[in-house]
Amino acid sequence: MKANLFHTGAGPVTGDASTRFPITEALLLNERNVMTKTVGLIGLGPMGGNVAGNLLEKKFSVCGFDLKPDCMSALADKGLLALGSATEVSKAVDVVITSLPSFETLTSVIDELRQKPKEGQVVIECSTLTVEQKITAHDQLKDAGMIMLDAPISATPSMLAKGMASIHISGEEAAYEDNVAVFEGFTASNFYVGEVGNGSRMKILANYLVHVHTCAAAEVMVLGQKAGLDPALIHDVLCKSAGASKMLEIRGTMMAQSDYREGGGTMFEVYEKDAEIITQFGAEVKGPVDLYVSARQRFNMTMAQGLGHLDTSAVCKGIEAAYDIDREMVE
Repeated sequence: MKANLFHTGAGPVTGDASTRFPITEALLLNERNVMTKTVGLIGLGPMGGNVAGNLLEKKFSVCGFDLKPDCMSALADKGLLALGSATEVSKAVDVVITSLPSFETLTSVIDELRQKPKEGQVVIECSTLTVEQKITAHDQLKDAGMIMLDAPISATPSMLAKGMASIHISGEEAAYEDNVAVFEGFTASNFYVGEVGNGSRMKILANYLVHVHTCAAAEVMVLGQKAGLDPALIHDVLCKSAGASKMLEIRGTMMAQSDYREGGGTMFEVYEKDAEIITQFGAEVKGPVDLYVSARQRFNMTMAQGLGHLDTSAVCKGIEAAYDIDREMVE
């Protein structure tokens, strides 16, 4: 059995790939509550940081790199080993997880990894990108002898932090099967969905529903208020009704409280990127996106009202303004 050379306890840990803290073979039981795979995160923002945090809580050995030092230091107390580059992360671990804001950033990371590729290493790519971009990334890593799984996460940052995320994995099935314990370490459910690119196709469908359901929840909240109903009552009752949805439960709370501050949600900046991907996907496959187009108009209207710095649940505030409802927002 291979020895696990990472520090696994709490407390700040920094250093390069040669900094290790040996633990005994007795701790390396091949059970899912005592993990033997070492995992490296490249990208420790709102999503990647929560992936790392969840894995650390499940006693995985985790190192990571982010261009922003604050993202690494935020996880120091949980036991993250902060490294100095993507190459150092790859060199130090069994499996790499990438969670990055753009294809350009992912391409830069891949270019670095290809300089000193680790033959056969699995890269779990969790970013939200187009299908074509994911396939391109997969092929580039394959040419370097590495294996990329297209595995976007379906969750808001707060959902991910609470262990409520779902993940859709596509690519080499053997690589998926070999890393099921890793997926279980940071998500509530994982699905293998076939050939590379299918993970992102599923994520696009999920984001379509997230945006439409958020907009529907906002319209219902405004419709109910126009009928004289209290926002908190609307939320409480409808969350137990046949019309309930995850977005009504989560973002409906923010709407009822008129509190759209950043708090683990999804900001309009992220929405805009996702909206472009969804719209492009609909055009490419020549499929129906009529409801989505309507919802997108509502979101764009809200941003035009100067609310683009808030969580996307603020679409409720935008619709309220259009229907002469003036509730004070929580600042």
